[in-house]
Amino acid sequence: MNTTLSSEMNQGNEDSTQTRLLEAGLRIFGLHGYEGVRTRTLADEAGVNQSAIPYYFGGKKGLYLAVTRRLTAAVHDEFLKQALIETEVIQKRSKAEAEVALKEVMTQFSKTMIGNYETNARSLFIAREQLQPTEAYDILYEQFFLPLHQMIAVLVGKLMELDANDPKTILITHAIVGQSIAFSVAKETYLRRQGMQDLDEAHVALIAKELGEMSIRTCGDYSN
Repeated sequence: MNTTLSSEMNQGNEDSTQTRLLEAGLRIFGLHGYEGVRTRTLADEAGVNQSAIPYYFGGKKGLYLAVTRRLTAAVHDEFLKQALIETEVIQKRSKAEAEVALKEVMTQFSKTMIGNYETNARSLFIAREQLQPTEAYDILYEQFFLPLHQMIAVLVGKLMELDANDPKTILITHAIVGQSIAFSVAKETYLRRQGMQDLDEAHVALIAKELGEMSIRTCGDYSN
């Protein structure tokens, strides 16, 4: 074993080393994609020995998949878990309650995707997987996109009096989700149009609130 890596382990830094690699991987893979990144670059960004990547993750591919799982777990804990529970209750209640729930879900989802450095890195990583799916996309789809899409479709279907799996419901759901993703992936255009350098917490909250309202208006527009 490399002596530098052995020293890191003996000092009890395994968790720190793995965390730094996962965080660096999210940033670097999001910027350059899987094929555009070398293990040396990942190690340098994380400030660890290059041998740590095969040791902890089995190689670059293993790290990439681990980054994907960590991302989906974070979004699940921060937003998806509670939203899924609430939606399961709401679908048995009135349209008025579904409207409130949809607005709240999209507001919280938008806050999860827009704003600080980490959420920006997530958005870039997700956008790359949407444009050029890899093996990691199956993880993103099954653990993030599918439950998110199905949850919102339940609420949209309730408001539009359609089945959650109706093609029109799925289309409208995708349009609503896309409104939030557009603000995260195309944030630079928005910043330039607004003459801003970055989004502070108050402005993120303003965007999230408007996107929540837009989700309701979108359902109304397509119901007519």
